[in-house]
Amino acid sequence: MAMEQPKKVAGGAYGQFLAEKRPELQAECKGQPITAITKLASERFKALSEEEKAVYQEKFEAAKAKYDEKMEAFLANGGEKKARKSRKDKAVKKKKDPDAPKKPAGGAYGCFMAKNRPSFQEQCKGQPATAVSKLGSAKWKELSEKEKAVYEDEYKKKLEEYQEAKKSYVPPVQDDAEEPATKRRKVKEQKEAAKAAEAEAKAEAKKAGKAEATPKASPKGNPENVKLEAAIKAKAEKLGYKDSLVKLAARPEVIATGKSQGDLLKALEENRGRLHPAKRAILGA
Repeated sequence: MAMEQPKKVAGGAYGQFLAEKRPELQAECKGQPITAITKLASERFKALSEEEKAVYQEKFEAAKAKYDEKMEAFLANGGEKKARKSRKDKAVKKKKDPDAPKKPAGGAYGCFMAKNRPSFQEQCKGQPATAVSKLGSAKWKELSEKEKAVYEDEYKKKLEEYQEAKKSYVPPVQDDAEEPATKRRKVKEQKEAAKAAEAEAKAEAKKAGKAEATPKASPKGNPENVKLEAAIKAKAEKLGYKDSLVKLAARPEVIATGKSQGDLLKALEENRGRLHPAKRAILGA
């Protein structure tokens, strides 16, 4: 059976805090909108001390280390890593600049852990990753205020260096780093322009097609060019069909049949002088 791709750990320290406290928060926010849970969680997390936040950061790093191990095993067994789609993936994201100033995190406790982590890891060898954070927390509590002040000064110095570096930092120009709203507007404008161009092209094609498709009116012929035979003319005048006979005899399609004026007059007589029925009779329609 093929291995399932491990789920990537996300959310950082806050994600670990929220996962741990969710049942408790859900109970407190019972009957309220679901957004109340995340709002309360955010407030509670912000209220934590740097030391308490560092515990959850350690948990996140431990979970991430496990994920890396599982992913390595997954790939070693022939698995193929597939990107998991999310809302963030659909939005245009700015590329991170590796040269950008990095903000120090963890406060004084973070500086303390960074300095002593190798020693704590050695002491906790073979134990869960959370043991390192527990040991670090215990050791931090044992420090005097004077000893803690050293790390507080170190953090302040790092923070000042970061803020100074940020002042002179100029991010690189990124063509694909547009905000989602900007991209959506541009896509909309492009679609509207394409539709307008398409409509214009269709109108032009329709206009051209109509001009080509419109058949020329078939000529009715000029009755003035028709000269009736004397006997046929006299008979037609007597019946009152002279004008109809002249019009009928002038039609190109009737002329093409080769019918005589006598045949045309006969057709008129059979159709009581009506021009169109007589013409249909002659054309055999």
